[in-house]
Amino acid sequence: NADYMLIAGDVFDNARIEDSVISNFFDQLAKLDIPVIILPGNHDLMDEHSLYKRDLFSNAPSNLYVFSRNEGELFSFPEIDFWGKAMVEHSPEFKPLSGMAQASRRKWLVGLAHGHFEEKGVGSGRSSLIFPSDIASLSCHYLALGHWDVYTDVSQGDVPAFYSGAPAGIFRSNFSAITVDLDPENGVTHRLRKFD
Repeated sequence: NADYMLIAGDVFDNARIEDSVISNFFDQLAKLDIPVIILPGNHDLMDEHSLYKRDLFSNAPSNLYVFSRNEGELFSFPEIDFWGKAMVEHSPEFKPLSGMAQASRRKWLVGLAHGHFEEKGVGSGRSSLIFPSDIASLSCHYLALGHWDVYTDVSQGDVPAFYSGAPAGIFRSNFSAITVDLDPENGVTHRLRKFD
């Protein structure tokens, strides 16, 4: 059983989603007995037309937390903090990890980011780039990444960082999610779960 559910962007494919789809999403979330933390991505931006700004979200389940600040923000729980920066525009200027909070000695810090990992630190001109040095410089205990719908390990230095994949999508063979355990004695471990 999980203690939290993290979705690092693109819950919805676009801002034109009908309210009935969002209501159904809320119905499913309300069945969960854990906090669900969402970071808006390039398909469900937190811009002026964001579906997250619809009146419907004022009646969202109490277990739903959506990052809304483009400078980043922290959701705090008794033993863990979650940091994320809402994407307002998918552009080369957007830096998904800049400004991340520092980890506390008393709590776990999990970062969420939505962007494209690029091996070389020179920049391809693509939007929302994340470089190895960006990840390696973080003090978080785990980094949950979104944008790629295929499981990919991009851990750097002491920072475990993964694209979990997606439990649904175009290519059925890629359906996946991961479970991450944060343990004071064993550190951070993860398990990949494939879906048929």
